[in-house]
Amino acid sequence: MSDTSRITFTGLGGEVTGRLREDILAGRYRDGDHLTERDLAEKFGLSRGPIRDALRQLQGEGLVHLIPRRGARVATLSKTDAAHVIEIRQALEPVAVRFLLAHRDPGHLAALNDILREMDKASRDDDWAALVTIDMEFHETIFRLAGSPLLMRTWEGLRVPLLQTFRMHRQFYESGAQVYRTHRQFFDALASGDLGRAEQSAREHVVDLRDDLLEHLDHT
Repeated sequence: MSDTSRITFTGLGGEVTGRLREDILAGRYRDGDHLTERDLAEKFGLSRGPIRDALRQLQGEGLVHLIPRRGARVATLSKTDAAHVIEIRQALEPVAVRFLLAHRDPGHLAALNDILREMDKASRDDDWAALVTIDMEFHETIFRLAGSPLLMRTWEGLRVPLLQTFRMHRQFYESGAQVYRTHRQFFDALASGDLGRAEQSAREHVVDLRDDLLEHLDHT
């Protein structure tokens, strides 16, 4: 997406939200970067109203923090919060896997495989914003198909900090293809039907980039 692109059609707030979300997820903005209504209005060729609406929406998604009368900053994640969310997810995801496999529903694996096909395409297109979104969708689908409303509500409570960790993973992957490969390996463990293997794969997948992420946050 070019920084000089202009928006000239209806649904301005939603379009600006989508553009900014993509820029943040793709790493075009760094953690803590200041986003002013004036600069964004100039970039998109709009009044400040749609910009303000977009920033409010992105704050609700946990991607920015609004600053009264000063615009917003791209959300940051503390090392402590990152460590806690990874530890909680490491405990929860094997539970979701266990519940999912208990259903023995081939349709569940088919749904996850469809998501993996989207991830493969995004990796080949080097579309990092899509990869972050699809990564979240893959894991959220595991929790949803686990069939436990309580477990799903717990996932939803972690969604904002998880999105922040997923967004930061890009710098630790060699390529988009590596993102796809790690998820394909996780899926293969699920598809094997071997509960022990699947639970172990879930734990390993969650902590795969933990040390890199926490070390990075030590220096930010």
